[in-house]
Amino acid sequence: MGLSENSDRLVIGGGGHPAMMDQIRFISRDSGSIAPLGIGLALISLSAILVFISASSMFLLQRRLTSLAEFAALSGARYEISVQDFLVESKGNGLSGLRVARDDVLDGVTREVKICKTWRPPVPLLVQIVETEVCGYGAARAG
Repeated sequence: MGLSENSDRLVIGGGGHPAMMDQIRFISRDSGSIAPLGIGLALISLSAILVFISASSMFLLQRRLTSLAEFAALSGARYEISVQDFLVESKGNGLSGLRVARDDVLDGVTREVKICKTWRPPVPLLVQIVETEVCGYGAARAG
């Protein structure tokens, strides 16, 4: 079957049904691009990656603050060291800008500590994300 163009009609094998010829002509003109789909997929993927990075950063900061607060509560309960002194000696576990939100001895043996830090997103984004205060909590008993 040979394809040939005859003036304004596409001819297959020398002849054919006119309705079928119109459909073939319509299909041959329906040439779109998948570039918008690819660009859309890339943008959605990039935004998902940026959200994942930001959420992971906040989660890891909260875990580091919780570990630091638990160690501060344990050292305070066992050795009666204040949280500020513990943070100075431990150098804040590499964190700066820490704030002691709570340092209480409840019943004479239980020490509760809450340490907070302002979280900023690790990747500068086009949309401004609000800075959030993230806190870690720790408690320990002496004895």
